[in-house]
This record gives sequence, C-alpha cells and structure tokens, in this order.
Amino acid sequence: MNTAALTKPAGAAAADPASDAELFRKITWRLLPLLCVCYVFNYLDRTNVGYAQLQMREDLGFGDAVFGLGASIFFLGYALFEVPSNLMLAKIGVRATLLRIMGLWGLASAAMIFVSTPTQFYALRFLIGVLEAGFAPGVLYYFTLWYPSRRRAQVTALFFMAYGAAPIVAGPLAGLVMTFLNGAWSLQGWQWLFLLEGIPSALLGILAFFILSDGPAQARWLSAPERQRVVRLLEEDQAANGIRAAHGFGAAMRDRRVWMLGLISFLAILGIYALSFWQPTLLKMMGLSVLQVGFYAVVPAVTGIAASIVVGRHSDRTGERRWHFAVAALVGALGLSLTTLFMHNPLAAVLCLALSSAGISSAFTILWSVPGSILADRGAAAGIAMISTIGSSAGLVAPVMVGAIKAATGGFTVSLYILSAALVLAALLFVLAFPMRMAARETRPARQALPRRASRLKRPAP
Repeated sequence: MNTAALTKPAGAAAADPASDAELFRKITWRLLPLLCVCYVFNYLDRTNVGYAQLQMREDLGFGDAVFGLGASIFFLGYALFEVPSNLMLAKIGVRATLLRIMGLWGLASAAMIFVSTPTQFYALRFLIGVLEAGFAPGVLYYFTLWYPSRRRAQVTALFFMAYGAAPIVAGPLAGLVMTFLNGAWSLQGWQWLFLLEGIPSALLGILAFFILSDGPAQARWLSAPERQRVVRLLEEDQAANGIRAAHGFGAAMRDRRVWMLGLISFLAILGIYALSFWQPTLLKMMGLSVLQVGFYAVVPAVTGIAASIVVGRHSDRTGERRWHFAVAALVGALGLSLTTLFMHNPLAAVLCLALSSAGISSAFTILWSVPGSILADRGAAAGIAMISTIGSSAGLVAPVMVGAIKAATGGFTVSLYILSAALVLAALLFVLAFPMRMAARETRPARQALPRRASRLKRPAP
C-alpha cells in the first residue's frame, strides 16, 4: 500500500475502539454499497446462461453438452487472466480497473443476444471470462488496503452477501423477463435477459470510477487524522501478523499456504458453481415452471446471506477461523447429501439446498478472510489472484462434470454426493493446514498477537 502521501505526527491519535468502529463504519458505507451492486451484476452476467438455457434449448437446439462446455469455458479465460489483472490493479488502482473490467464484460455479455451457433456461444463465454478476470479477487485485495485482519471477515461476508443475494434477483428477474418480454421487439426472452443484465454492468464501471478511492491516501472524503488512523492500524496489523512489507509476487508464489488455500477454495467452489448453473434445471425437472424456478431459487440465497453474515461476525469477534470454516463446510456437505433424498419433492429439496447454501456461503466467507492475514502489498494482490484462479478453475470442472453425470445417469444424485465429498475434504485440509487463530485481536498487545502453535505450513521468517 502506498502511504507516502501520509505523515504520522508525533501526537497521532491513540487507540479508541469506539472511534475506530465509527471510522470503519464510515469506510464501509462508502465502499460496500457500490461494490455489492457491482458483484450482483457480476453474478448475473456470469450465471444468467443457467436460466437462459431453459429457452435457448428450444430456439437454438443446444443440448446439455453444449451448455456444460459453454458454462465451463468461461472459467478458462477467467483463469488465464486472473493473476495479470490483479497485478495490474495493484499498479493502476481499483477505479481504473473496475472501469476496464465492468465496461468490457458488460458489453460482451449484452452481445450474447447475437448467438446462433455453439461456436459463437463458446467464443463469447470465453471472452466474458477474459474480460471479467480480476473483479472479485481485485475487490478482496482492495479490502486489504482498508481493513485490518480482524475486521476483514465481516466486510468479506457483506461483500459475498451480494453474491448470495444475487440469486434473489437473478431467479425472479430471469423468470419475469423470459416470460413477459419473450417476443417483444422481435427478441426472445433469453435475448432480453442478456441485454438487460449486460448494459448496467458497463454503466456501473463508470460510476465506480468516480465514487471509489484507490486507497486511504487518496480518500478525500476522510479527514487527515482519519486517513492517518487507518494507515497506522494497517501497519500495526501487518506487524502483529508477522507480514513483511516486502512480501512480493515471488514470495507469494513460493508460499505453500497460498497453494493450500487455492486447493481448499477449489473444493468449496465446486458446489457453488455446480448449483449456480444446474440448480434451475434440477428444479425444473421436479415439474416447476420457469417462473416458479426463479422464485424457488430465492430461498437458498436468503439463507446463505444470513448465515454468512452471522458466521463472519462471530469469527471476527472470536478471532477463530479454523473451526468456523470446517463446521460450515460440513453443514454444506450435509445439505447437498440430504437433497438427494427429495428429488421429487421441490419444497423439501429447496430446504436442503438452503442448508447447503448456508454452509458453503459461510465457509467461503471465512476462507477469504485468511489471505490478507498472511500476505501484504503486491504479495497480497498476487496471492489472492492465485488463490482465486485455482478456486475458480472449479468452474471448468463443475458444470461439465455435472452435465456429463446427468447425461449418463439421468439425474443429479451422483453429482451431489461428489460435491459433498469435496466439501468434507476441504474441511479436513483447512483444519490440518491452518492454526486456530489467523489474526490478532486489535485490543491485544503485539507480543500476544501470534499464536503459540504455528501452522505446519508456515515458513519461518528469513
């Protein structure tokens, strides 16, 4: 983080928990609302093909294999450009990055209305992945420039709340648009869906350029003492967690914890992406209409939001990460497994999916509170991008895997068991790889900040 523009006078403000809480509330209200809206449209443009396929099948004659590959190929472009995009963000700032990313992906998503062949479908899905690369990990890196470790789980939960809330918008919106605009102005319902969800993304990129600040040093909406206080808390946090300011790209790539977090993220995200793309089809197979599918999808989304906020807040308050993640992942696995028992009962199946959503969303929130506790500066940008790249590669696997298993078995039961097993393995790896507490409590002296039991994957400082 560039703090050259800030100076710390000898009489810098002393620690005041109430004042600090008010300061970070101010920061959160400035950053989070817009970033959350952007994340909602990120979700919509990434996964709207899951709803669009319900009509595209009849209009274009695409089968499960085409949609499975199209859903997955997005993540090939995404994975290839994730790290370069985040490294560029560290150099040019979040404002210019969001303008580039959101403007271009929004236009590419809107261009899906012109698709008529599988090749065009694959090409645009790949391009959207390339253009979108770096958004979510970029925002997570952005949080490390503003929030100390012990405040990061809750703000991460609030950010991921947008991703969890997106299905609340996505389902009903897709159902309404595809039902009532089908045929309007010679466009099919699925074409209207891509158009109405793509263009706003480009407009939000422009808005973000003018509203956000690249870091505390550039935040003229904070007073000078407030900017100094944020910088001091971040420096103290890095010192308490043993993070070296020079922790750069190469060091992040050599850090085994980065690769372990990537693997754990991959296992957890398998379930997220599988459900994002195939949940509408699963519900429709139970006899629901397109409109009903859209509204039933709201229940798991709401449950996931509520659970992630509660779990994230409790994890920040206690400073504990390991068991919060493990228990949440196991709850997610339980929900997916129970869903297999109610494949012909839509209401019971949705309740099981809600349980799964609560667990997976909470685990994902805890997972992303960890990288900022072990990495700093360009190392944080590179490490977060690498973790996200490895995790997001689950998007290459999950849709195709579920589609292939569905074609072979005629249902989703086997897939749900596989996704459950992945979550159990993620819980086990996290428990074995990371210590009980990943961040110091701000109220503790620095000498007590580091846990006595070091992670078996943590290398000694040189």
